[in-house]
Amino acid sequence: MNYEDILNSISSSVAQEDIQEYIDKNIYNINFSSENISFDLDFENLSKDLFSQKITFNLILLECSLKKNFFSLNSNIDDCPQFNHKIINKKKYLYLVHKKLSYRLGEYNSSKNLREVWYNLLSINNNIFQTLITPDKYLITKNYLGYSPKIISYDNGKLEIEIEGLYNENNFIS
Repeated sequence: MNYEDILNSISSSVAQEDIQEYIDKNIYNINFSSENISFDLDFENLSKDLFSQKITFNLILLECSLKKNFFSLNSNIDDCPQFNHKIINKKKYLYLVHKKLSYRLGEYNSSKNLREVWYNLLSINNNIFQTLITPDKYLITKNYLGYSPKIISYDNGKLEIEIEGLYNENNFIS
């Protein structure tokens, strides 16, 4: 890649908006050689610039999203999350998996661009909803969510729980 390709790649992996001018302002220690280009990026200042412009971005996983096969299923890149799909109740779901954690991103659609899915992660809002589960599913639900959901009531052998998180009632399995 040439220098401009690298900047475009960084820009397109961080936000949907064109942020190349902000990246340019925050680059230092540029070294060109016949084989490589290296530079440092002031993430703290870049982050402040993007916040001030109200640009939604994800710098935390920038390094992973720049890797060659990151936007493909089962990329298996060290220390990076990977996209994969799982079949649950005869439906395919797309997951972002990292170490022992996995986050369901919705139903899997093979025609959906994984870069677009990644961008959608940048602007996810928390949802709060109530749902009914059987008591034996409470521990599974707790592990699935990563926290203990609030129990609202118990009636007719079902727990009514309140869930707050990235999921909504349509993509939560009760």
